[in-house]
Formats: sequence, structure tokens, C-alpha cells
Amino acid sequence: MEDLPLTPTQSRVIEELMARRRPRPTFPDTLADRLRSMLEEGLSEAAARVGPDGVSVRKADLSQVHACEAHLLAESSSPFGWNARNARGTVAHKAIELSVNLRPCPPPAELVALAIDRLVEDDWDWGPGRWLSEAPPTEAAELRAYAADVVHKFQDEFPPLKHAWRPRLESSLSAVLCGGRVTLKGKVDLALGQATGTEAKVLIVDFKTGQPAAVHADDLRYYALLETLRVGVPPFRVASWYLDSGHHQLEDVDEGVLEAAARRVIGGVVKLIELRVDGRAARLQPGPTCGYCVSRAECTGAAAWAEQRAEAGVM
Repeated sequence: MEDLPLTPTQSRVIEELMARRRPRPTFPDTLADRLRSMLEEGLSEAAARVGPDGVSVRKADLSQVHACEAHLLAESSSPFGWNARNARGTVAHKAIELSVNLRPCPPPAELVALAIDRLVEDDWDWGPGRWLSEAPPTEAAELRAYAADVVHKFQDEFPPLKHAWRPRLESSLSAVLCGGRVTLKGKVDLALGQATGTEAKVLIVDFKTGQPAAVHADDLRYYALLETLRVGVPPFRVASWYLDSGHHQLEDVDEGVLEAAARRVIGGVVKLIELRVDGRAARLQPGPTCGYCVSRAECTGAAAWAEQRAEAGVM
């Protein structure tokens, strides 16, 4: 089938985000080993206190512990349950994954229906499958509408992903450190390309709805670090793509970016071990997380944050 003309935004993805005409950087073949040594040296003392089952760390753990330790513990102690709000992203990302690989590609609403069917079939142990199979009709309808909107925006804004670009969607990454006592985990929304020798040719993209936030850059640096530890070569670029506006924020990856990511991981994992293994009392750090923390009603930090916002005239 003949390719359709690209919209200006789709062309911008190729020219600005993928930067296909731009030379790619090369990196020392010892880079991954150096970063791994940096991580293990920084974590060795704390990791020695971890039991044989080890600790598993995801980007959300790092974001929460750096934002507010009390928020992290409050979220961890609150029983998790799937609902329309936290399941809709999983459904939307599954539908986008199907959109890339199904030919001919169904319209967004059908892709969402197929995604839900697959999740119901496969994800009863950990995913939203059970909730999706039993969801109240109104909540299910709202979820389908949200997910279809996300898929539609993705198809509007991104060019059709060619197999030659080696697209990976919902791609899991991990790094096992300190003899298995610390495992770093992540899942990339979209990765394009493949390293050649020590030449970086991979682009990692995280899809976002809503407004940009500083933590989005930290999340992408974390993915870049995991990709480097896995392959031995970093991605040449990481980017957040904001589907509501059709714009992006990007960062070209260099050794300084990866070292900063490693320092953030070390600091965050040490805090997590102190809180979860050593039982250290959590520190309150009032900030934006107060607005949706499960403990905000009784937390002095949330009250202080609300007072700061009121004094600044922010609603």
C-alpha cells in the first residue's frame, strides 16, 4: 500500500525528533562497565543490608522517594486496586502497540477493544485484566473513550513506524546489580533504531498526556542508563512527546547525562533501603505530590504545601 502524505507534525517527528540526517555519536566500549562499577560502588554498603530476595526498583519508586519519602511510604502501604484512572494508560499503550503491528490497522476504537481483549486474556495475575472484565459500564466507556483519544493523537502526530526503524513498544529493561541484591527495572514506551558497534543510533520516546514536568527528564535519563547497561551503548537521544499538544522535549545523551542518572539512582536506592529495610523514619518534603497523596488529609506537609500555594495565589 502506498504511503500517505505526512502531516507537518509527522514530518517534524522525522526531521526534529528522529534527526535522521544528523551524525550519530560514538562512545567508549568501556562506558557500560564504568557505569556499572559506579553504581555498585555507590550501592554496596546499603545493598549489603538487603536480604537474599533483593530489592526491585522502578522509575516511580525513584521519583517518589526523591519527591517525598512520606508520600512513598504512604503509597506503598495503601492497597493497590485497578480502576478506570490507573488502567487507562495501560490500555492506551497496548492499543498503540497493536496499531504498529496490525495490518491493515483498525481505527482507534477497534484497537482499544482489541487491547482490552488481550489484557483480559493475559493479565489477570498483575495487570488490569480482572478489573476490565468486571468494570462498571460507565467507567468502562470512559476508559475506552480516553484510550481511543490517546491512540488517535498518536496516529495523528507520529508517522507510520516502518519496520526498518526497528520499533520496540512497551519494551522492558532491567539491570541486576550487587550480586542480585538490587534490580533496576523500567519499561520504554517506544524505542527506535539499533546501535552499530559503539555508534549510538537508538531514540527513546516516552508518551505523555498533560503538561511537562521536571521529573519527565529524570525518567528518560533512567531509561538511557538502563539501555546503556543492557547494550553497552547509550541511546543517542531521549524525548518526552506530549500528545495533547503535539510537541516534545528532548535531550541528547552524553556521558555526563548518564553519570547524573547513575548518581540519582544511587541516592534514591540508598534512601529506599534505609526506609524499607532499615526502618528509618520518612522525611516530609512538601510539594506537588501533596495534591494527590493518599495521606494528604492528615499530613502536616500537605497542609504546609496548601498554605504556600494560597500565599502565592495559586489555586
